Amino acid sequence: MKKFLLLVIIILGLFTIDHPSIKGPRDTLLNQGIDVLSESSKITRSPAAQQARESVTRTVSLSTQEQSYINEALATDEKLREFHLRYCEENDVNLDLYAPTLMQVCNVTSNILNK
Repeated sequence: MKKFLLLVIIILGLFTIDHPSIKGPRDTLLNQGIDVLSESSKITRSPAAQQARESVTRTVSLSTQEQSYINEALATDEKLREFHLRYCEENDVNLDLYAPTLMQVCNVTSNILNK
């Protein structure tokens, strides 16, 4: 019991002491934990974006650079709607995708958003 109590006191001390030698590693560890949790929550909260990304990769042939751009641009449902509004409805110039590819991606996103 004494060992457990000592462990609890040490852990509480590590979380409450603001000394630079403790604060830096603690902050990076907490930020990594928050990043991991937010990554997992994005997957469950964005079904339309996930479906759009999968459909684009199946139907459109993309380079690796274009694929990474699509993964970032269609990461969440909100980003999917913004992408569709900006590049498909308002016909804004996209510097990462050429016109034929952009038209194919717009067709896919339109189909997903209309469902």
